Amino acid sequence: MQKKLLEEISPILEKHADNSDFLSSFARGLIIFEVLSTCKRAQTISDIAKETGFPRATVRRGLFTLAELGYVIQDDRYYELSPKVLMIAHSYINSQTLSSTAQPILENITRELNETATMAVLVQNEVIYIARSSEITQKIMSNTFTIGTHLPAYCSSMGRVLLSAEPEERQREILAHSQLIPYTDKTIYEVEALLKEFKKVKEQGYAIIDQELEIGLCSIAVPVFDRGGKVIASISISTHILKKSINDIKAHFLPELLKSAALLTSFI
Repeated sequence: MQKKLLEEISPILEKHADNSDFLSSFARGLIIFEVLSTCKRAQTISDIAKETGFPRATVRRGLFTLAELGYVIQDDRYYELSPKVLMIAHSYINSQTLSSTAQPILENITRELNETATMAVLVQNEVIYIARSSEITQKIMSNTFTIGTHLPAYCSSMGRVLLSAEPEERQREILAHSQLIPYTDKTIYEVEALLKEFKKVKEQGYAIIDQELEIGLCSIAVPVFDRGGKVIASISISTHILKKSINDIKAHFLPELLKSAALLTSFI
């Protein structure tokens, strides 16, 4: 992760080094916050300094500030986010008309099809879940995905739908800042192949992922438009390949997704 993070943040900090309107210390604090949010275990000052490239003193001051504000918990040499950060996420989700409007529509999809339904938006090179239906029958790994989950856009069905709505120049830029790796032997991860896939998705109006992110997991997604015709989100249905073939997924799920997306647009 270190190389990717440094490549993203270094140009930004350098660009605004002499900009009095840009609060560099605040930016570094948020980056430290971001590092803690993506780590599955508590981090030391040395861990974060290595991850960010910041001096240890900068990391120490950032962690001290976050701890004093209640967003970080310190246990001896180790630091991790506190439950207080959930207040930020909860406030954001509650303030979003799109996610609150989508929730009952996604729940209806689940009732009709007995499958997981999700809405996501594109943030840089990832998709972030902003609404997700409740379902209890699927026993696959994807069941651990929740609101706030972020996935690489290039190999998720919603991500491909959202990327297909971008101009090619922007697509290339996003891919250049993505860690393109094969999650499975089915993953499409080469730039030119992905650009070809984005073009196909845009032309057909939907994306299907066949076990590219996780073996056994398949999904289909469609765009959600605002009333001006701009793609603002994507909704998807995911299932296990043992339950439905790719042809079945398209035949049974696509009509329901398109209907639900159109309904969402009418409410926005």
